[in-house]
Amino acid sequence: MGYYIAIGNAVPEFSKEDGYLYAGWVVEKTSNEDAPSFIGDECTGKRNIRLPSYTGWSEFCEKVGLYDLFFKQWEGLFRQHPGCVMITQEHYQTVADALVEYQKHAKRPPGYDNFGNYDYDLARLMWLEYWMKWALENCETPAIYNS
Repeated sequence: MGYYIAIGNAVPEFSKEDGYLYAGWVVEKTSNEDAPSFIGDECTGKRNIRLPSYTGWSEFCEKVGLYDLFFKQWEGLFRQHPGCVMITQEHYQTVADALVEYQKHAKRPPGYDNFGNYDYDLARLMWLEYWMKWALENCETPAIYNS
């Protein structure tokens, strides 16, 4: 089990259960030729989605200094699970700053493998920074969705 994370334009989603109409928000799936892609990341490619494990994402956020951005009670981007939260320039700047700081000490290129040749956290940070910036510049309702 793990997260399904998408960053982009939020749109309403409706479902009908037991005669009641439930409305929620989701982020549209998209891809972009300019998006970063990484060795060993066939699942994501140049798309706006990630599928990390719950533990993997939590540990990543802790390691790169983004834990509060995602998990702070009542304020974090994942304060509700599943959930969809609008992203702001401040959210993006927090991620961009974390990327710059992390790159100062990175010793391996971004990517994924089972041998320790690549830096998973750098790849995730680069993906996160790219798609948050893209959403703020290109979407009517820039948001991050998790389920």
